[in-house]
Amino acid sequence: MSNKKTDYDVIVVGAGPAGVVAAYMLGKNGINTLLVDKKPKEKIGDKVCGDALSQVITSELERLTGIKPPYGEELNEVTERLVLKGKRKKAVLDIPIKSQTIDRHKYGQRLLREATAFKSVSLRDNVRVVDVVVDGDYVSGVVILNKNGEKEKFSSKIVIDTSGFTGIIRRRLPNGVCPKVLRQIPKKEMIVAYRDIIITKEKHRFQKGLYLLYFDDLPMPGYYWAFSKGEKMLNIGLGYLLTKENVGKNIKEINQKVRDRLFSNYEIITSGGHQIPARLPLPSLVGNGFMTAGDAGALANPINGEGHGPALLSGAHAGIVASNAIKKADYSENALWSYNKWVWNVYGVEFALGVILIKFFEKYSYDDFDWMLAKGIIREEDVVQVLNEPLNKSQILKRALKGIYRPKLLLDLKKGMEIGDKIKEVSMKYPSSPEGFNKWYSELQKLEKAKI
Repeated sequence: MSNKKTDYDVIVVGAGPAGVVAAYMLGKNGINTLLVDKKPKEKIGDKVCGDALSQVITSELERLTGIKPPYGEELNEVTERLVLKGKRKKAVLDIPIKSQTIDRHKYGQRLLREATAFKSVSLRDNVRVVDVVVDGDYVSGVVILNKNGEKEKFSSKIVIDTSGFTGIIRRRLPNGVCPKVLRQIPKKEMIVAYRDIIITKEKHRFQKGLYLLYFDDLPMPGYYWAFSKGEKMLNIGLGYLLTKENVGKNIKEINQKVRDRLFSNYEIITSGGHQIPARLPLPSLVGNGFMTAGDAGALANPINGEGHGPALLSGAHAGIVASNAIKKADYSENALWSYNKWVWNVYGVEFALGVILIKFFEKYSYDDFDWMLAKGIIREEDVVQVLNEPLNKSQILKRALKGIYRPKLLLDLKKGMEIGDKIKEVSMKYPSSPEGFNKWYSELQKLEKAKI
């Protein structure tokens, strides 16, 4: 290992959306920051993703940070509707809601340029983080393997892990350091996804829409998506939960089968696979000298695997909280705790319904879900409410009680929705300091283990 030791206030591990936005906020506040990534600089931002990004998210990001929403070549298309479509003719939810599809690489490159434009932000690309450095019970730096195969040690007051679902720093934390932070996300709480960017010879049939499609032969819980990126361009793909029944299935073969069923005369521009957490956020995302954001903190929506928006906003808040901690010279768990509270007040609430749907599909089949769509038990206004007013109780409960067919299914749906509402209530009661964590977490675990 090189004897050279470089000191920073904050080290951000991973230059995905959470990492670059965290670095941007740290740079904006004049904090001496090192941003590291395994990719070469020109490849940063290129990631397997559905490419849909809510305008609500990018507007909030601009409010928090001053970063402009996607524009020019970064913006592929402004979409006008979200459609959920099953196999039955009436199993359709068509929601007129605006979003956008973007060029993930170009947008990510712009964020990187803006973050590293600050004099206090340095980038080390094309390197691998191989170890975490600790001082007592504080995280105090990282060890990287550079381009020449040499190890280098960097020290810092805070390390922010934004390295994606693998959680490079999180899973290397020694025993006794950051004890409230989970090290591993179980495989059964992960979504595996595979996507293609295609060009069609004729105008495709998903114009200006974000479509989630459900078929009998898809692994469940899972879905196929078709997101319009222009008249003849689409982001299409398949995602499903890695339950015991789904482990070992060939996602590329399943994806090809569905793709060829839906499209003809197309050209594949690029393809790739990825994994995404599908659970509630980590119970705690901070410790002494440590924070995590984005997928590394399990901040992806279990309903649809959407993690880009949560990564951007969690990166911004992590950067703000870390900046304040550096200015106050207090890098303790307690000093960083407000970030936990923000995460759970926002994403604990938003992800609750997704966790319940996963519980539902552990017991019931795709056909049951399709039937509920066709019967209008799940309606357009329910999706709008989840997006805009997640704290409010859904009307699905009242409709389920009125069901005269499949009463067991509807009663279980009612029970699940009630558990979801309780998860939302617990999320909003996240403790204001570490002292209240154990009692809060015990209450949460009871709800997580509850069956429908």
